[in-house]
Amino acid sequence: MIRKLRTVALAGALVGALVSLTACGGGVSDTAPEGGATPAADFTPATSGEMTLYTWSDYYPEDLAKKFTEDTGIKLTVDYYDSNETLEAKLRASNGTGYDVVVPSDYMVQSLIAAGLLKEIDAASLPNGKNIEESFLNPYFDEGRKYSVPYLYGTTGYMYDTSKTSKELTSWADYFNAPAELGKVGTMSDQTEVVGAALRAVGGQTCDTDPTKLQAAQDLLKKFKPNVSTINSDGILDRMVAGEESIAMMWNGAAMRAREKKSTLKYVYPTEGMALWQDNFVVPVGAKNVPQALTFLNWMMDPANSAAAANFQRYGSGITGSNDLLDADMKASPEIVIPDGYTGAQPVEPCTNEELTNYTQIWESFKG
Repeated sequence: MIRKLRTVALAGALVGALVSLTACGGGVSDTAPEGGATPAADFTPATSGEMTLYTWSDYYPEDLAKKFTEDTGIKLTVDYYDSNETLEAKLRASNGTGYDVVVPSDYMVQSLIAAGLLKEIDAASLPNGKNIEESFLNPYFDEGRKYSVPYLYGTTGYMYDTSKTSKELTSWADYFNAPAELGKVGTMSDQTEVVGAALRAVGGQTCDTDPTKLQAAQDLLKKFKPNVSTINSDGILDRMVAGEESIAMMWNGAAMRAREKKSTLKYVYPTEGMALWQDNFVVPVGAKNVPQALTFLNWMMDPANSAAAANFQRYGSGITGSNDLLDADMKASPEIVIPDGYTGAQPVEPCTNEELTNYTQIWESFKG
């Protein structure tokens, strides 16, 4: 039995209790209904056509994309981005057009809903909506799952090569002041993750407004910048395995996959805490192929398909039944199973516009 990941109650769901590490038929008509939400009564299989999925790089298995086409007759094209902010900018610039399904993280779902950029889909009313785990039905960012379907969830920490140093790294402070023998440090192109980690390292917290903490985080990142190898969320796993980088910020699923290829790599649960995130499928308001998109969402809520993605990516999902189909090595993975007694993995708190402005100023200063 997999040990359960910890979440914290934040306006009721995805948060509050311990959530199991996890990741049958129906469809929609080939002609999109008029209006906003698509109720279950209008949902019949789409058996042809095409659709485009816009997601994080290396975040949807090619074999699963082929299986979707084989099962449904719908051609699936996958395009990639490197951060939630890139996704948001693309949707805002296009008024929610260009893609049929996109994959924002928790807080970004909330932001896109507020901006009127997502189509109401009423996920729980789809035939496979019954498979959404109860604790995932009312997340703070989309109560009632009116706009989103759970995909995968995990943590953001960092990894280093234990064969390159005799020092044991345990904190974000260690990451930002890495031993010289580890060489240049890899970091993500993600202001929420990077600035959030810097704030934790200086004793602050997510969405902090304390000018002293904000300045300390900015100063830390300024000092950190000369030691940075890449600011890139793509290809982290490959760079670590190849030895191009010996320390880098990573998601836990990618870290497990990296360790499977290089046993000296170790994932760190920072003493100051870390982000516990959830990614979701949503339909942009300007999607061209809505029937095919809803067929995809319903198909991904089948436990077998959800588990296939979870096994490939090495993350948990929020779909009932996926747990039983996960690979055995996930159930004992130090990257997937949070250590006993560690309480630092917490959901990313949504920030106000003012707080996000602080993040952006620090981030732009760091990148510049």
